[in-house]
Amino acid sequence: MAIAVRHITHDTPDKETEVTYRHVVKYTGLFGGVQGITTLMNVVRNKVAAVLLGPEGMALVTLYNNAMSLLNQSTNFGISFSAVRHVAELAEHEDDAQTIHYVSVVRTWSVLAALFGVFVTMLLSSQLSQWTFGDHSHATDFLWLAPIVGLLSLTSGEAAILKGLKKLKRVALVSVFATLAVLIVCVPCYVCFGTSGIVPALVLSQIAVLAVHLRYTTRLVPWRTSLRSIAVLAEGVPMVRLGIGFILAGVCGQGAEYLIRTLILHHGTLVDVGLYSTGYQLAVTYAGMVFVAVEADFFPRLSSACSDAVRRTAIINQQTDVCVLLMAPFLTCFIVALPLIVPLLFSGRFVAAIPMATCATLYMFFKSLTLPAAYLPLACGDSAIYMIAEVVYDVCIAIAIPMAYAAWGLVGTGWALGAAGLFDCLFIHIFYRLRYGFRLSPRYGARHALQFLLLLAAIFAAFSADARLQWGVGIGVAAVSCLLPGTVLYRIHRNA
Repeated sequence: MAIAVRHITHDTPDKETEVTYRHVVKYTGLFGGVQGITTLMNVVRNKVAAVLLGPEGMALVTLYNNAMSLLNQSTNFGISFSAVRHVAELAEHEDDAQTIHYVSVVRTWSVLAALFGVFVTMLLSSQLSQWTFGDHSHATDFLWLAPIVGLLSLTSGEAAILKGLKKLKRVALVSVFATLAVLIVCVPCYVCFGTSGIVPALVLSQIAVLAVHLRYTTRLVPWRTSLRSIAVLAEGVPMVRLGIGFILAGVCGQGAEYLIRTLILHHGTLVDVGLYSTGYQLAVTYAGMVFVAVEADFFPRLSSACSDAVRRTAIINQQTDVCVLLMAPFLTCFIVALPLIVPLLFSGRFVAAIPMATCATLYMFFKSLTLPAAYLPLACGDSAIYMIAEVVYDVCIAIAIPMAYAAWGLVGTGWALGAAGLFDCLFIHIFYRLRYGFRLSPRYGARHALQFLLLLAAIFAAFSADARLQWGVGIGVAAVSCLLPGTVLYRIHRNA
């Protein structure tokens, strides 16, 4: 059957041009700005949820989302990453016919993953309620949430297509409009129905997100699947095989988060789960907007350079440096502002999450040193190594955080996150140096170390009982932390 074919163009610089700091800063800035807009919309949604649902309602939203993410990671065949790599390689060679054909392969397997995910979720709905809440009272909710797992698989397939085609501006627009769609759907559900509106809001919002993705991807490559074609199904097997490591790593990651919150619920209350989730969202999710460009722009670039050890090392080092330069000032300013922004973003009932979020900033600093290198096995098609690294980290946090909560409460979970981030950073860089010959460039070490010391000073000032010391040192440290990368990034931009 004939289909309309639109010529695929590229939003990125010429493929023969060596990766430069200007490119890294440009697209990190682009997606950081976009993520800032989406974060503002999420703030509005979370504010409404915090006021109307309280910590208990926020905990229910988190537990449902964790369970759905775990099931999706278990059933999506790893398409969200493995498809990006192959589509990016075809797009790099500007082979439009082959690219369009492979997109149909990706969509075919996405549909299969969606159907499989829905079936598994419906089958396990009663058991999920038992694992999460200790009874079967929420089995109907999990049953109604089954479509989300399928919708997530379809959405991740469309997102992988956009990233693989290097349509970065479209990826940015999709992010904004998808978040806006979620806001438009969730707020009325929470306002009208309170906690009873959580399940409808989750289902309807995921439908809206998929609709936004399809609006942009089908304009590039019209929708086509070949579920009855054995040849097309066979062609996607290597993609699925590559994604096995990502699947297992994702299952372990989401499983660890699900286990952590479940154990906190079993040893505490829904309020404790809500406060932990709030602290995690503040320190990890919101701060993580700096890393959006790593997946959207960096991973396709790294995949296209996977056969050149020198080039891929340069790409990772440049991206790591920019991540630290952007993340460290954000974290120091974030620590100082926490007492002001928590009541503003949520409500006064969530201030108990501030100490935990303060300590968890250490995790994000170490993640900025780790994340670019962590993509190396996936870019090289070495999914087993990626799986090993992720499983080691997930086992670490699954043990450390519940133990820390039992011993020191919520603040202990923040310190445990920081310790887990340090362990992951050391493990990744030692392991990948032995495996791939990758190493961090020492030319950036001094400014990274200085930013780490400034972050420690901000953390300890935040715990001071003296308000003058807390605010005086905090503001001073934040100013210095912002000034240092500001001068570096200005010089890079001027000389690029």
